[in-house]
Amino acid sequence: MSEAKLQRPRFKPGEVIISPVTEADLVSLAEGYHAAFPATWFDKTEPPHLRLPDTVRARNFAARMVPWLRSPHTKWSKVTLASDPSRVIGHAGWLAPERTRGETVNFWRRDAGELLGWSEMMGWAEGVEEKLWSGVDVEEWQGNFLKWDRIRGERMAGEGHWLLAPLWVVPEYQGCGISSLLLKEIIEIADNHEPSPPMYLEAMPTARPIYERFGWRGVEGEGSEFVMIRRGPWEGVNREKKEGNGAEL
Repeated sequence: MSEAKLQRPRFKPGEVIISPVTEADLVSLAEGYHAAFPATWFDKTEPPHLRLPDTVRARNFAARMVPWLRSPHTKWSKVTLASDPSRVIGHAGWLAPERTRGETVNFWRRDAGELLGWSEMMGWAEGVEEKLWSGVDVEEWQGNFLKWDRIRGERMAGEGHWLLAPLWVVPEYQGCGISSLLLKEIIEIADNHEPSPPMYLEAMPTARPIYERFGWRGVEGEGSEFVMIRRGPWEGVNREKKEGNGAEL
C-alpha cells in the first residue's frame, strides 16, 4: 500500500462499516486498487504506452473481478464510511482453505479464467476476456503471480490455508484502524476452527510489522523477503481482551 499523506484520527465505533463486497461495489473496488497500490507496480503491469483511460481501466478490472465473487470458498470484505457507503476505502480478499487445499491459483493471474472455467461460468463469448485485459502487459503481470504461486505451492504442499490476495486501504485513510478491522474479521473465523488453519500472505518489507502484530511470521529460504505465514491462534487475542486494546493499524 502507498503511504498516507495525512494522519487522520482513528475511527470511532460506527463511523466505518465492514461488509461483504457485492458486484455493485466492483468499480469502486477497482478504483481503490489503483489508488492504493504503488504507481511503480502499474508502470510495469499497465505501462503508460498501453494504459487505457482510468474509467475504462476501472470498468475492465471490475468485470474481471466478477468471477472472483461468484467462486466458492472465498471471502471478499470491504470497508466504507457510514456517511458514504458508495465508496470502498478498504478491502481484503481471501481464498479459503477449502480452495487452497486442492489448487494454487491466485485469482489475479491472467490464466485463472482458463484454469478455473470462468468464461464458461460467466457465459463470456470468445474474445471477451481478452478485451478485458486490454492495456495490460500480460507477460509482466503473469510472470509475477506465477512465481509466487509456485513458491506458495512448494511451501504449503497441499495444506489448506487462507490466502490474502490482497489487503489495501486508500491513502487518505491509512493509519486509521481499517487494516485492523479487516485482519481481525478473518482471524476470528480462522481461530474458531480447531486446528486453526494457516494464513499465508506476501507483504512489502514496510508492511511486515503490521502483520507481525497479529501473529504472522517471516520464513526462510526462497521468498523470504515477502512471504509471511501465521499458524495457530494469535497470542494477542487474550492480551487484547485483558488490556482492552490491540494493534493500532
